Amino acid sequence: MWIQPKELLLPSAFWIAEMHSRYFVLQKRRGHGESRGFGSMLVGTYDSVMNTKPAPYRILHQTPSSEVSYEIAIGITQDEIVKDWEWLQSNLFKVLDEMENEDEVTNFTICKIQSLYTQNNQDDTGESADFKVMTSQFRQIFKMPEEERLVNSYSATYVKNKIPRQGQLYISLNHVCYYSYMLGQEIKRIIRFAELEDISRNANTIYLKTTNNMTYNFTMLFNASEAHLLIEQLNKMAIQQLIHDPDSPVVDHDPSNFARLGNKTSKKPVLLRDLTARQKSEEFRIYFRLPQSEIIDGKIKANIWTPYSKRFNSGFIYLSPNFLCFRSDVKDLVSVVIPMKTIKSVEKKDDGQQRFENQIVIITSENVPFMFAHIVDRDVLISKITDLLARIHVPVSRERAKYDISWSKQTALMNTFKTQFSSEIVQKQEEKMLRWEAHFRDFGRGIGMFRTTDVINLIVEGIPDKLRQEIWLIFSGAIHDKEMNPGLYEDLVEKAACIKNCFAHDEIDRDLPRSLPEHPAFQSTDGIGALRRVLQAYALRNPQVGYCQAMNIVSSVFLLFCDEENAFWMLASLCENLLPDYYKDKVVGAQIDQGVLNELVETHLADLHGHLEQLGVIKMISISWFLTIFMSVISYESSLHILDCFFYEGAKIIFMISLQIIEWNREKLLQCQDDGEAMLVLQNYLEGIYNPEYQVPPATDKRKMERKIQTQTVQTLIHEAYTKFGEEITQQRIEELRNKHRRLTMRQFDIDNEKTIVKAYVQNPYFSRNELHQLLTIIREEKHALKSLQQQQQKAQCPLSEMPQLVAQSPSRAIHEAGASGDRHEAYSVNYEVFHTLFTELTPWRKCVSVDIGEKLFRLTDKRGTGSLDFGQLINALGLVCSTKSMEKLKLLFVLHLPPLLSKAEIERSRRPRPRTKDDAEEAFEAEDFFDNDASESMEALPSPSDHNFDADDFALISATQHLHNLAGISGNTFMDLSRTPNLSLNSNTSSLAQRSSTFYVDLPALQDLGAARMTPPGTGAVAGLGAGAGSEADVAAGAQAAAAADHMLLNVETISNFSQISDLVAATRQERADSTATDSRSLGSLGYLLDQPDEGASCSQHSIPHMRKENFQLLWRSIIEIMGLVQDEEMQRAYENLLELGNSNIKKEPSLESFTQLNLGGSGDEQPDSNGNPTTPAAEPIGTTRLFVALEEELRQASGNGRTTTTSSGNSSSSSTNTSESWHISISQFIATVLTVNSIVRGFQTPIQISEQIEQLQKKRRKCLSINY
Repeated sequence: MWIQPKELLLPSAFWIAEMHSRYFVLQKRRGHGESRGFGSMLVGTYDSVMNTKPAPYRILHQTPSSEVSYEIAIGITQDEIVKDWEWLQSNLFKVLDEMENEDEVTNFTICKIQSLYTQNNQDDTGESADFKVMTSQFRQIFKMPEEERLVNSYSATYVKNKIPRQGQLYISLNHVCYYSYMLGQEIKRIIRFAELEDISRNANTIYLKTTNNMTYNFTMLFNASEAHLLIEQLNKMAIQQLIHDPDSPVVDHDPSNFARLGNKTSKKPVLLRDLTARQKSEEFRIYFRLPQSEIIDGKIKANIWTPYSKRFNSGFIYLSPNFLCFRSDVKDLVSVVIPMKTIKSVEKKDDGQQRFENQIVIITSENVPFMFAHIVDRDVLISKITDLLARIHVPVSRERAKYDISWSKQTALMNTFKTQFSSEIVQKQEEKMLRWEAHFRDFGRGIGMFRTTDVINLIVEGIPDKLRQEIWLIFSGAIHDKEMNPGLYEDLVEKAACIKNCFAHDEIDRDLPRSLPEHPAFQSTDGIGALRRVLQAYALRNPQVGYCQAMNIVSSVFLLFCDEENAFWMLASLCENLLPDYYKDKVVGAQIDQGVLNELVETHLADLHGHLEQLGVIKMISISWFLTIFMSVISYESSLHILDCFFYEGAKIIFMISLQIIEWNREKLLQCQDDGEAMLVLQNYLEGIYNPEYQVPPATDKRKMERKIQTQTVQTLIHEAYTKFGEEITQQRIEELRNKHRRLTMRQFDIDNEKTIVKAYVQNPYFSRNELHQLLTIIREEKHALKSLQQQQQKAQCPLSEMPQLVAQSPSRAIHEAGASGDRHEAYSVNYEVFHTLFTELTPWRKCVSVDIGEKLFRLTDKRGTGSLDFGQLINALGLVCSTKSMEKLKLLFVLHLPPLLSKAEIERSRRPRPRTKDDAEEAFEAEDFFDNDASESMEALPSPSDHNFDADDFALISATQHLHNLAGISGNTFMDLSRTPNLSLNSNTSSLAQRSSTFYVDLPALQDLGAARMTPPGTGAVAGLGAGAGSEADVAAGAQAAAAADHMLLNVETISNFSQISDLVAATRQERADSTATDSRSLGSLGYLLDQPDEGASCSQHSIPHMRKENFQLLWRSIIEIMGLVQDEEMQRAYENLLELGNSNIKKEPSLESFTQLNLGGSGDEQPDSNGNPTTPAAEPIGTTRLFVALEEELRQASGNGRTTTTSSGNSSSSSTNTSESWHISISQFIATVLTVNSIVRGFQTPIQISEQIEQLQKKRRKCLSINY
């Protein structure tokens, strides 16, 4: 790529010239693309230590008589730099040769390169060439996808084994990565932000701790504070993404949301600037209570004129698309919020030679002037405001759909249900009203009022009932959301009313009678109806939250003092801005603040913290206190006073009040012996808090008669809380603690889930409690990594951002609350990709490459065909493979090589030339190849054996036979019961799965034993032990052979001219009629019983497991050799030859049939097999059936023209040979009895695998970026 020409004074020994010309040279960085020699090691070490990391290729411009050269182009790859060199060769070489003056050559070249650079970077991202090189190196070193954007990199030292290593710390949107190269030794570390448990900084060292107890220390000489804040911010974004959308854990960033007016010149990377703007915008919104869509555009130093004090106060002006705000340098001295839509004019004001220079006056639509002075750059500010005003969009109420719903907005309920206060209370209300009116005269009214400490004092004293709606809307920020969404509430109400059978609505109706029942307003239809509409409308607006208990309580208080629509926007502001994530599933926001309160108690009440922690009191009090903002534990009239302060201070007041209540009860709490006693102490105290200035008469408040002794006034509580903790607890401190406890809370959720699951499976025969915990951890990590990869791939393919749509609330919350146990288990279920990764990395059978054992085992274990395995199934599958149970492992390996798990297509592929490289092998045996027709389908849709995803050959056999069945009109007793043929749909329900069956599958009795049968030496009892299964297996093998021919018949019996094929096809059905219990007529899915009960005695008749054909056996033996490390001793060779001989001795030749008239259809199916397992054959077949096939044969001969009626002698010989070959088989008893005599195999299969060590190795690979492919 072309770059701005950069002057170089001295030649570097670190570069090698690749191409020359008179004025240009193409150079390559020494050591790049070469074997690591001494020189390349020195260069790599130098780049790592000195943080140079240049592009590997560059082009220099130089003149023969000059010692100065210019770097004009760089390249990541050789092709890229050669392309630039060829352009120079075509366009500049001849032109420059014609010039006589070298200065002219240099000037012309530099101007041309600058022009090329400008032309090629017109539509670029704005990143520097160095940062592009850094990004390319980051993706190459850590194998990151293109969608993973690099934020910045820092030179850092990482201490490993007490040895410091200098390298580069890369910070991307989802990872912290470290790379170091020192004298030929590389160090790579990858840490996901979502797995960070602790982040801290001490001086220039950043300390990171992950959820698997790994610690990392990075020391930086420069920018340590910036790197620490960036890691904190990205970790917060990652955890919030997990809370809001666990299925999409990748953090994304839309730079267009943070674009500013005008170009900002900065050398920092664009994404880093965007994230900085994101952080500042969040602080800006929280302080001024602005909508979530507001993005800060900039700030400028200025002074504001305060008419109430008749002086200027210094501070900063903040600009955003819809607001102009001011904040003083002195904390809480003065602040102002001016909506852009209310600005009528912006004018300069010049008072001549006075001390107040660079003044502007802003006049609002209410003719209120705001004067600013000492503006650093007045013209820029005026230009900015003008541009923003030109872009302002004032939303208007839009035309909306009309629904057949008759309703009207409810006004504030206190106007309808008036409370008869005493004259003393009324007088106090009037006095407060006079003070507020005086304040409005001096400081202004509405959104643009001057917000000072005076308004804080007035709020602490209490807000009059008549002003509560106005003050709450302004200081909560709800008024801005309301004005930006006119008409939305009506839409939501009417749409929600049309929704039927909604779980959220049922929950709301159930809680309505419990919403402030002591107030008469909620004993009437008006109050209940308004509350129902507000809650239903919000459930529709925010489906992720829907409805949560406690929302009804706070909403009922809002409705008392606000009209219906304002109450709705107050609720929206509470759930989305003031108490984020409080009302989501698991009330995660309240649990995070519970941790914050616990740490504040430890800081400010250290002597009490240990005792409360031991009793577990804080966990019990915080949820009930926080969710309802004390309304459920303190009297209604007292909690109103706290609510007034809450809308101005935010969550800060909740922590202050909580600390004050705990401190006042310090002595009593220290004497408590259990949590119940401590809760009773706090409950009695809270019930005694009263408000002498706002007392509801006993007739109105039913709870007043039940209250106990008064303990303290709410005014004293709030005043003491502000005095003792107001300066200590700041919003910044709360946000820092929330970031910390957000990580800890999510980690605690995982720990609790793991404990519950481990408790359920602790009795398993394979893994210890600690190993189960490790398995759960690696499952969580691998699922997260896989979801991240899939999400990034989807975004790369479909970069569309759809706006959220209003949808009916689903019963997600009830499902989560009522079925929490199911959710826990589902969180640790694994799909095929994760299972295959765990199988490959953790088990000894990963050495097997001829057959994809992991895919077979997944299909066998997934009995219900859901495409995923629960934790119990995973334990059985991995546990058996890693165990010392050699016999059970051999049986499992035998089953995994039976059809249809091992199909004929795979056998054919295994006979082709093997790939030589590991990557080629993995590609050649990719599990997607095992689909029937569409190899591009996702493995997630891979059916289990119970889904019967047949090969094409198998499906041809079924289809051809079914057509014969229908054409001939023969009953299901004569042929296979094709009404039970498999449903190939992956979405079949459970009931259909339970009923499906096929001739290619076999069931094991659910209650019979699959353990080892009594073993007899090969060649003796083992042959006799075939029982009824031997002949049937030969027939099935012949039927499978005929299936290949049926595939060429286009699944249509009329096109079949080779009647011997049809005879072979039908011959495969005779054993079904002879003995249905001894043949493979049922689902192979029940072979999974082997995984559930692998070692239950030896009473099971192993003939229930189908016999194995020769091709499958050869692959089975190859798998054993690969598992043993590609070593086959003489004993193994003899066992192999013995098994081949046993298979030969089992051959049962069948006569070749030439036409339909030769078919023997057998009797009714009641005959018993003989002692060798072969079906008895009746002497004659029904006459009607014979005539039917004669007629059918004649019809087919006429249709084929020159149809064949006979075959040649060579054809007969070939058919006979094929049938003989296909009839080769061995039983599982023969296989196990023979293999158990091989000591090396027994030892190899009895060797235990410590899965904890394998998990640690896998985690180490992930951290070192050694294995990240799925």
